[in-house]
Amino acid sequence: MLFKITKIEIDTIFGAKRDSIYPKKSRSIKNKSIVTYQIYHDGRIHKIIPKTITKELKNKYKYIYLDEKGKKHDLGNYTIYKTQKYKGPKGETVNLINLEEVPKSYKKGKKQYHFNIDSPRSYVNEKTLASFFGAMLDVSFLDIGCNGFSHKDGSSKPSKSHINGNNGDFKYLRVDKILECGSGTSLNISRAPDSLDYARQNKWNDALYKFGWKKMLGWTYTVKKKTKYLHHISHKTRNHHHHLHVQKYEPHFKEIKE
Repeated sequence: MLFKITKIEIDTIFGAKRDSIYPKKSRSIKNKSIVTYQIYHDGRIHKIIPKTITKELKNKYKYIYLDEKGKKHDLGNYTIYKTQKYKGPKGETVNLINLEEVPKSYKKGKKQYHFNIDSPRSYVNEKTLASFFGAMLDVSFLDIGCNGFSHKDGSSKPSKSHINGNNGDFKYLRVDKILECGSGTSLNISRAPDSLDYARQNKWNDALYKFGWKKMLGWTYTVKKKTKYLHHISHKTRNHHHHLHVQKYEPHFKEIKE
């Protein structure tokens, strides 16, 4: 199934709510009732843990993005699923969040995103969700196709490298900006290199790198007999001609207890 989002549809999806200015003198957004992730436009991620958490919000985390102009973007509260860490010591847990429960579209001012999750591996963890939000709002593209992170139990079958919501796969971005859905719809850049949007793909790679994924696996593209690598990809990896893989997750992260 293929679909292309028109301007009218974008306006319908996103609605009309606009800018809310974040106070210039305050350096942190405080919420005394819920654990809050603050995502900064420069790649920093802060986890703010209040002294008192409202009982009904103990299994939810809030996500807020702060853009270049100091504007606040409230991205919502999401249920965390405390899960035994896959292949980890007994009793060691990870907080997973289901991307299917995250709104697929957002717009406020010039910051926006639209994505789909095209995989049963729909679980990220609490930190990688912050990085995913940060990277999407950094580029503000409307055709982000995610090919999965982890399963609900933290595993990633049939893959072995996507456990505990850390590593993810994404479809390559197309020149026509069509967001393709369904099995076998990922752009194959070895067969159709002219369909790859090189400039936007490099911006997306840069954003994913800035927000924590320091290693990427992908493919070369060859146009007019010239072969090039996308940003942060030093060599082509077998079976990655149809998707970008991000790993070695090392975000600029800080936990703050109030």
